[in-house]
Amino acid sequence: MDRDAPLERESTLHSFAKVYLYGPFGAGKTTAALERIRWLLDQERVRGDDILVLVPQRTLAHPYERALRGPDMPPGPPVRITTFAGLARAAVALYWPLLAEEAGFADPHREPIFLNLETAQYHMGRFVQAAFERGEFDAVRVQPGRVVSQVLDNLNKAALHGFTIDQAYARLELAVPPGERRMARIRALQAARRISHQFRALCLERSLVDFSLWIHLFNHHVLANPWSRTHLFRSHRHLVMDNAEEDTYAAHELVRQWMPYLASALVIVDQDAGYRVFLGAAPDHARRLAELCPVHIHMAESRAVSPAMARLAHLVDVAVQGSASGGAPRDREAWDPADAPAPLVFRRTRFYPQMIDWVVDRIEQLVRAEGRDPGQIAVLAPFMSDALRFSLQTRLAERAIPSTTHRPSRPLNTEPAVRAMLTLAALAHPSWQRIPPPSDVALALHVTIQALDPVRAHLLAQTAYRAQGQEAGTLQAFDRLRPGVQQRITYQVGERYEHLRGWLATYRAEPEPLPLDQFLARLFGEVLSQPGFGFHQDGDAARLADRMVRSARNFRWAVTPQVAAREHPDPVRVGQAWVELVQSGAIGALYIPGWQEPADAVFIAPAYTFLMRNRAVEIQFWLDIGASGWWERLYQPLTHPYVLSHDWPSDRPWTDLHEFRTRQEAMRRLVLGLVRRARDRIYLAMSDYGENGTEQRGPLLTLLNRVLVQADRTSVPMP
Repeated sequence: MDRDAPLERESTLHSFAKVYLYGPFGAGKTTAALERIRWLLDQERVRGDDILVLVPQRTLAHPYERALRGPDMPPGPPVRITTFAGLARAAVALYWPLLAEEAGFADPHREPIFLNLETAQYHMGRFVQAAFERGEFDAVRVQPGRVVSQVLDNLNKAALHGFTIDQAYARLELAVPPGERRMARIRALQAARRISHQFRALCLERSLVDFSLWIHLFNHHVLANPWSRTHLFRSHRHLVMDNAEEDTYAAHELVRQWMPYLASALVIVDQDAGYRVFLGAAPDHARRLAELCPVHIHMAESRAVSPAMARLAHLVDVAVQGSASGGAPRDREAWDPADAPAPLVFRRTRFYPQMIDWVVDRIEQLVRAEGRDPGQIAVLAPFMSDALRFSLQTRLAERAIPSTTHRPSRPLNTEPAVRAMLTLAALAHPSWQRIPPPSDVALALHVTIQALDPVRAHLLAQTAYRAQGQEAGTLQAFDRLRPGVQQRITYQVGERYEHLRGWLATYRAEPEPLPLDQFLARLFGEVLSQPGFGFHQDGDAARLADRMVRSARNFRWAVTPQVAAREHPDPVRVGQAWVELVQSGAIGALYIPGWQEPADAVFIAPAYTFLMRNRAVEIQFWLDIGASGWWERLYQPLTHPYVLSHDWPSDRPWTDLHEFRTRQEAMRRLVLGLVRRARDRIYLAMSDYGENGTEQRGPLLTLLNRVLVQADRTSVPMP
């Protein structure tokens, strides 16, 4: 039963119905869900812990946590807000005595050790490194850290879709193109398959439970055991599943099994979304949850965008769908240029630096002349390189405009602030026998001491740091430097340097070194965050320091005495092992503070990262719209998000035509998602020659040209 009338919709939401609610971003679906929960709590006197809210990612739980954790909430237990992964992990921990022996763990009486992404990479790294030494990955030409992450990704997707390890790799062979290098790629996949089995055997031997294993245990043991299944399904009688299109096949199947036991359910789906496909999202399967709900409600109007932006979204949809079907765009009359011009501003430059300068100039104009809030501006690109991020942030800082960035898949060791803290940690722990090179010490001094530019930091490192001899790995006192060097460094900077050097020397003299996470917390709190030092009033550096502390602490907790007895006999060795993991290029786990950007800063990020935050801004800048990165997937030769899916037949090879169609659909969802999250205006910036000097004429530029032609080309300011 479909419902659209507001009064009828409200009465349906205030009931024990099972409802499928869908519509575009900004239509008010989450607000409706919160009203339903408040009605259950206030009017029906439902206990808070009888209500379960499922979201695909912890960062998407913020609206519910803000609304349902306030002082105005009814007394009693709180509403449970979690993810499918969090629910599965809690269930595995609770029912561990029931499943450990049956699942094949060597010691069923040993408590499980849950691994996050970082600790899972650490345990798998030894198997990948051995395979590299045998030359088994020479054909794919990727770094060991990337092989680790892709093999873990295969394990995760196999668990989320209910495939065995062998079934998953049989599917991956379908995506290997024919040609001379086919057998070499297949041999690499066979090596990855063997590593997956070795890692799983290690987990069963030592009671290690990574993401893929706890999902497998939940699906095949918790839900298969009549006692634990009944107990779980009786724990909550009311369900809200938000952003279901971003959730996984396993999450949808859980809801499908749970639905008969629920008194009420609300399944919320964003139309034309599904940006987390590369993380296992199953948007097509989410729409099939409508079959379980007698009532369907469509909220068609988005309140987050202007009418002109809504029309632009329609034009984008028509342009892509018309191209994909091979026919002419449909419903062209739906756009009326006289009613509202396209909310786009286009700028074309010849060279890449000119494009960056134009973007920064326009942001300054928006902030200074128009009074725009920097927090309502997002600068987006298909990929955010170090050079691009540095150029944007440096130019904005010169004009006193705050900015922040977030790149969740970026390894920790590529961040200058992280590298600086790792260098200082090595200087403070001589027992590691890791003598940093002078270049790393120069970077650390430049990053951690305010007003110390790279040239003087290099001079200070060359004269004050000892990399060889009996004093190797130590910093000399500032007053021991030559007077000429002291004058060039300046005595103000010398005072700050001496404070840092003295703090490190005092720590080195302590009889018992701290666990590394506690050392990093002290270093940040007592020195680096203080006035005169580089992390003072630097939000990005503070978030990175917090991420390092959390990561090192979780690693220490995961490497327990039972596991560490043979490898890391003391906390110092555990800390050194974590440093080696970070320096190997391991991808960091998800930490919530890293996703909480300042409200008053320009947000600089890859486009998909912005979409996964699920928030709207007034102004967006799309950089380098001629680049092919808006359309292409990352090169991942050992994994594939589409063939590792129930939607893909197990006997159909993946061809170039399938790749083209999925890229077109991904670009359509990407552009629609961005347009629907811009309230006022979108600036399109391109350069004839990209960041690497090549000519830029990618598919996004072709799509936007078609849109602009339909929207009346004269309404768009052209250079």
